[in-house]
Amino acid sequence: MALSRRTTLALTAALLALAALVFGLPWWLYQQGLAAYDQLPQPPAQLASPTEQQQVWQRAGAAEAPEAVALNPVSYLLSATVQARPPEITAYAWRVASDHSRTHLPQTEGPLKRHLAGAALTIWLTRQWRVEQLLSRIAELERIATAAPGSPA
Repeated sequence: MALSRRTTLALTAALLALAALVFGLPWWLYQQGLAAYDQLPQPPAQLASPTEQQQVWQRAGAAEAPEAVALNPVSYLLSATVQARPPEITAYAWRVASDHSRTHLPQTEGPLKRHLAGAALTIWLTRQWRVEQLLSRIAELERIATAAPGSPA
């Protein structure tokens, strides 16, 4: 049984629309999330020593060597929907994004917009920063936290 030309065109159009939705919507949301920031973070001016970077990595319980993984909005959403464990570096990018969001994301944004912006910045960081830059920024954040008054020594 052959499909009519009209049916074939309708099915093709429906598949193209579905593909645009599945792949286009995440990229649009990514752009909307990044647009919420007044500025994007700059990589650290000075990298932490390789030993300090390794210590940061190991303190978080990561077993293997640090590996760069450039996330994209589609893979990020798909990993969340199937509850797959994200790459280890995602936790570091999320921490840098969270710190940046505290000072560069307007407080007037609601929780959904803040989460979208944080996720977008996490993806952006894995695409724009090297692993060494992420680990160096985390080392810097840890130094700041331990130097803060009232923090455990």
